[in-house]
Amino acid sequence: MSDSLSDFGALRYRNDFSAADKLRRLVWEVVWLLAFRPTPRWALHGWRRFLLRAFGARIGAGCRIAPSCRVWAPWNLVMGELSALGDGVDCYSMGRITIGSKVAVSQRSFLCAGSHDIRSLSRPLTTGPIVIGDHAWVAAESFVHPNVVIGEGAVIGARSVVTQDMPAWSVCVGHPCRKIRHRVLTERRGGPDA
Repeated sequence: MSDSLSDFGALRYRNDFSAADKLRRLVWEVVWLLAFRPTPRWALHGWRRFLLRAFGARIGAGCRIAPSCRVWAPWNLVMGELSALGDGVDCYSMGRITIGSKVAVSQRSFLCAGSHDIRSLSRPLTTGPIVIGDHAWVAAESFVHPNVVIGEGAVIGARSVVTQDMPAWSVCVGHPCRKIRHRVLTERRGGPDA
């Protein structure tokens, strides 16, 4: 068995969470539970953006983040303008999660930027970034693995499992997720040439 990480792309080993990291996570969990989660779904979007930004997230103007959305480490979350994280979305942001502008991540989707190296019986923690391009839509209950780039304008069908990069302006579905056709727009407002 090789000890090389070449098969795992940009995965990084993470066995180094300091006491300060753990404390920051604990404080965030308390704030999420007491000040973020109890807010009404239809209101206080600015308050939730403020709380995430207070913990280091870079959140663009006009983003809508449901109160039931979980963000593991806000300091590893970047969102462009006018993007949305729906009810029950789980941003397991052990690694960087970058979401472009005008992106929708629908209910109960799981963006997983952390995993374990199964080549070792100790299963050390690994992290890898996730990037979702502008105008993309990750439909309900989809799972996105570490080290995945979802191209601009791509649509990921409901309950898809995304284990590799998905091309821009395409419709992709399945387990594992694959492109089934090019995404054709009937109107250009907000599209690639807007």
